[in-house]
Amino acid sequence: MDGYPTALAHCFGCTRLFWFDPQRVVSIAIDPATGAYPVPERWPHRELFPVCHFCVRRANIERRKRGLPLGYEGDTYEDLMRRLAAGDWPL
Repeated sequence: MDGYPTALAHCFGCTRLFWFDPQRVVSIAIDPATGAYPVPERWPHRELFPVCHFCVRRANIERRKRGLPLGYEGDTYEDLMRRLAAGDWPL
């Protein structure tokens, strides 16, 4: 089947429901036992949760103010929006 992989989920940051490419979406690692970022010894037990482009950009604004490295924005969402606008999206 031709097309792109799609997924629909709630953003971990804002709980907004959004469509994304599961192979390219920005995700956050969470330890299900604690609900927090996993400590190194719990890394194998982590679960990945998708984060929408609004939350990634909002986090990057704060990170830029604090002089921290930026999170990846890349073309993860822009490519999706370009494909949707072109009607090249199998729903």
